[in-house]
Amino acid sequence: MLARLRAMGALALHGGAFASPNWLYWLDYATYPALAIWLAMTDCRSLSWIAAAFAGLMLFTFVEYWAHRLLLHRILYHQRHQRHHTHPAEYVVFPIWYLPAIFAAFFVALPLAVFTGFIVGYIWFHSWHHVLHHVDLTRWPRFVQRYALWHFEHHRIDGCNFGITVPVWDFVFRSYRRA
Repeated sequence: MLARLRAMGALALHGGAFASPNWLYWLDYATYPALAIWLAMTDCRSLSWIAAAFAGLMLFTFVEYWAHRLLLHRILYHQRHQRHHTHPAEYVVFPIWYLPAIFAAFFVALPLAVFTGFIVGYIWFHSWHHVLHHVDLTRWPRFVQRYALWHFEHHRIDGCNFGITVPVWDFVFRSYRRA
C-alpha cells in the first residue's frame, strides 16, 4: 500500500503540495468533518464544552495566521507556497502524513473540546480557501466577493493579509491591507 501511495504522490516529501493527486485534497472533506462530528457526539455534555470548542476554533485562526505568516512565508515552505501565489487555481495538497501528524500533536496538547473546535477551524479554513480559489463568486454575496479581493491582495503583495479564515489577526498584528 505504501508503494501505491508513493506512486500516486501521497507520500511526497518534496512539499507534496502541488504534485499530489486531487483525491488527497478531497479526502480532508470526508475525514475531518467525520472526526469533528464523532468527537462532539461522544464528548459534548455541556455549554462549557461548546464554549471550549469555540475557543479551539479561535485558537485555530490564530495558529493559521502565524503558520501562514511565518512558516509559509519565511521559514519552511516559502518557495512551495510561492507557487500557490502564482498558480492559485491549483489544489493545495500536502503529503498524506502531514496533517495527521500536526493534529496528533494538538490532540495530545489540548483538551478534547478545544481540539474539536480546532478541527472545525481547519474545516472552515479548508472550505473557505476552496471557495476563494475554485468557485465562481459572481453570484455569491458581495461581502464574499470583497473578502476574495482582500485575499487576492495577499497573493499580489507579499507581507499582508495572512489570515484566511478571519482578518482579525491581520488587524491585531498590523498586516492588514485594504483591497
